[in-house]
Amino acid sequence: MKRSLNVMNSLYNTLKSPLPICKLIKFFSIMSLDFLFHPKSIAVIGASSKEGKVGNIVLKNIINSNYQGKIYPIHPTEKIILGCPAYKSVLDVPGEIDMAIFVIPAKLVNPIVEECGKKKIKGLIIISAGFKEIGGEGVQREEELKQLARKHGMRILGPNCLGFIGLDYNGSFAVETPKKGNIAMISQSGAMLTGMMDYSMMQPFGFSCNISLGNKADLGAVDFIEYLADDDNTHVILCYLESIKDGERFLEIVPKAARKKPIIILKSGISEAGARAASSHTGALAGSDIAYDLAFEKCGVLRAWSIEDLFDYGEIFLYQPIPKTNSFAIITNAGGPGIVATDAFEQEGIKLAEFSEPILHELRENLPPEAAIFNPVDIIGDATPGRYKFTLETIFGLNEKFHGRKNVVTTDGCLIILTPQAQTNPSEVARIIHHIASNHLKDKPIICSFIGEKSISEAKNYLKRNGIPCFQFPDRAAHCIKILIKRGEILKSLPFHEKETPIFEANQEKVKEIIENARLDDRTVLLSHETSEIFECYGIHSPKSRLARTPREAMEIQGEIGKSAMKIVSPQIIHKTDVGGIVLNVETPQDAFDAFTQIIDNVKKYGPPNIKIYGVEIQEMIDFKKEKKVIELIMGMSRDPQFGPLLMIGAGGIYANFLKDVSFGLAYNFTERDAREMLKKTRIYSLLQGVRGESPSDIDAIINVLLRVTQLVNDFPEILELDINPLLSFIHGYSAVDIKITISRD
Repeated sequence: MKRSLNVMNSLYNTLKSPLPICKLIKFFSIMSLDFLFHPKSIAVIGASSKEGKVGNIVLKNIINSNYQGKIYPIHPTEKIILGCPAYKSVLDVPGEIDMAIFVIPAKLVNPIVEECGKKKIKGLIIISAGFKEIGGEGVQREEELKQLARKHGMRILGPNCLGFIGLDYNGSFAVETPKKGNIAMISQSGAMLTGMMDYSMMQPFGFSCNISLGNKADLGAVDFIEYLADDDNTHVILCYLESIKDGERFLEIVPKAARKKPIIILKSGISEAGARAASSHTGALAGSDIAYDLAFEKCGVLRAWSIEDLFDYGEIFLYQPIPKTNSFAIITNAGGPGIVATDAFEQEGIKLAEFSEPILHELRENLPPEAAIFNPVDIIGDATPGRYKFTLETIFGLNEKFHGRKNVVTTDGCLIILTPQAQTNPSEVARIIHHIASNHLKDKPIICSFIGEKSISEAKNYLKRNGIPCFQFPDRAAHCIKILIKRGEILKSLPFHEKETPIFEANQEKVKEIIENARLDDRTVLLSHETSEIFECYGIHSPKSRLARTPREAMEIQGEIGKSAMKIVSPQIIHKTDVGGIVLNVETPQDAFDAFTQIIDNVKKYGPPNIKIYGVEIQEMIDFKKEKKVIELIMGMSRDPQFGPLLMIGAGGIYANFLKDVSFGLAYNFTERDAREMLKKTRIYSLLQGVRGESPSDIDAIINVLLRVTQLVNDFPEILELDINPLLSFIHGYSAVDIKITISRD
């Protein structure tokens, strides 16, 4: 009912708004995913009566999962398959078909997809392999498949996938149907999905759906996340992804979904070996995975770093509430594990609650003298179940003497550690914990760590069956508590769509002209005077700059500008210092003449062969003597193929690549707060604030530059890379001294 109301409200809002037709198509396509989750009829194309055939397994899984709709096996010769009447073609089926599952050779798929279109089938699950994953003809076959689906308005899951398993049916060739529950699992790998499902069979939780994405010819993770955000049967969304094909849509859709339900993603392929080569500082300093990390953080996605993380996080969100504050207690019957837990809390940023005096007094009066009453509470090795009960009730103010008293309880969650010792009864302690948690602490997370195996297995299973996560070791428990706290911080943060991005006046027409002229000159690297002019169009200050093509022109320009820096201008030279392409402090026209000759000679000697030289830039020299404080920064952008402009800021100068004191951010929906947080993540930020009594730098001016650069690279997708190094920061103002911009060819 809730999903129906959401759909109707969205439909009303969509239709009353003057949206582009593409938005309407996207709306209706997402609404139509009901065909996949709750189909009234399914055709299995390639169904078989032969044991072991994929067509037999898929049909059997549908039947055995107690599917209530109509099933139509499709086979060229067989009349009845597993008790179901079979048909030669979907066109021969007398009734409507919501969905078709393909388990036939790839070369036969597309002709039958055409038949499915004529039959007005809403969606296809294509299990068949032999598409783009094999390259060559497979790529062409998949492209044709997508065109056929678009032509007939059908949606595709796959190809080359395990299939789909939902609450209504199992439309896959998995060995078993997993338990039903409230976790949605989306996986780009079918083999990973089967392993995860098999693991889950021994766990207390179950699934609302298991989705194998395969090649993602059409439907991808974002489509399903958007749908599942409003699915009443789904409480937590888990994803295993190897790539995201539509980064901008991910940034648009996922933040809204993440505010409704926890979304946890395990993203593989994070090694430096996967990093793309880049000529800019930004691209070189950014690892292959930084954009994904930033996108997840920006969208409120919780990142898993292992399969263990994925399921631990899913379980903890399924059963435990979000803590109101970051204030946790530790109860332990062993000193060593208590210390390990305390260390883990500090590493994870979990704060130990400071108990109020009434609670400390109660603990002091009733626990053994050897016990440690300050958090963590060590109730020592001879602790009985009763001592666990007393301590847990006391720190949460459940004792009668605390009733009616305000500000007694400072704890919003608890980690309970148990080691099996002589007086310990793990099963009885587990029952006590469950009783107190379920009756008195429903709004506070209770996590356990029962250390051991044989002696605690019954107690551990009891806790997990009753919704209390129980980990073998306390550091693992702390790791998962942190994710609860992080989820709370996400929910308290300002919603993504309510953040305002600043807009500055800019001369976009002039920038377009500069870029077009560079392309006419068959260049992708803009010349220095061009970059300075572009920055001027966006209100970013840089020194006066002009291009000299001869030594005599250099003399004339230097006479007009005054004290200058002279730099080689060549699209083949990115880092000018490396080839002797810079001369500083040029004070007279004659010096300019000599510097021009020296630079050209150096570049011809140390630069690449057959170098193309446009001339030498004469740039106004900054008078450092006038400035009481100068800090060299670097600011840049490289365009990520998935998520768009990737911004960078940090310590600049010639050692930028060695110091690597930089932070990154995505330009999508980039706010002033985002800019400040980026800068604060660097070590050089402390120097900008001022140390040892010196005046602070003009941080607001640097933030303003970053915001203007962000608007520039968002306005012009053709800008692939941008670097300012150094960006000089003063007590008042700044100067963008050396600017590099690389553009696309078209």
